[in-house]
Amino acid sequence: IVMLADTFPAKTHLLITCLTDTDPLVASFSSDGTSFEIYDQSLFAQKYLPQYFKHSNYGSFVRQLNLYGFTSSRLKRGNAVDVVV
Repeated sequence: IVMLADTFPAKTHLLITCLTDTDPLVASFSSDGTSFEIYDQSLFAQKYLPQYFKHSNYGSFVRQLNLYGFTSSRLKRGNAVDVVV
């Protein structure tokens, strides 16, 4: 099944849904589905962003999220810092 999305929010939702199912150590939706967490920013940007967007720039991705009203926070978990959007 091929799913197409043409807007930034739709592409982001599709990307996070895919990662939740296939690579949840990189990014996934929260258990209640109201937010998502990016655990590995580097891998997320290098491997997955170019599959859905025309770039691999994590900063640009976050700026786009901000334009759509998303906010982010950082959670420290062990030695890792997770970005919750």
